[in-house]
This record gives sequence, structure tokens and C-alpha cells, in this order.
Amino acid sequence: MYYVIVQAEKAAKATEATEISLVNAESTYMYSAIGYSVLAILIILLVMVIIYLILRYRRKKKMNKKLQYTKLLNQ
Repeated sequence: MYYVIVQAEKAAKATEATEISLVNAESTYMYSAIGYSVLAILIILLVMVIIYLILRYRRKKKMNKKLQYTKLLNQ
């Protein structure tokens, strides 16, 4: 009888260890997916900031050119 109890305990511990490793594997996949999502968001934000800076520079350049034309016309 004692032998059966010991075998059952060993089987329970092995099952528990297997379940723990499965949960750890699933959480690892989840964390990597979260990391990839954050990385994608950061890349999108970086591209948006670069586009904003380029458009702002072009608008500023255009306004300076317009200001020069108005100065020439007023002279």
C-alpha cells in the first residue's frame, strides 16, 4: 500500500512539473509577443516623427521663400 502512495506522489510531482513548464513556455511566448508589439509601435512613432519633421522643414522653407517674394514686391 505504501509503495502505491509513493508512486502516486511521484506521478503527481512529475505532472505538476510538466504543467509548470508548459505555463512558463506559454508566458514566454506571450512576453515575446508583447515585446514585438511594443517594438512595432515604437517604429511607427519614429517614422511619424521623421515625417513630421520633414514636412515642418519644407513648410518653413516655403514660407521663407514666400516672405522673400513679398519683400521684393514691396520694394
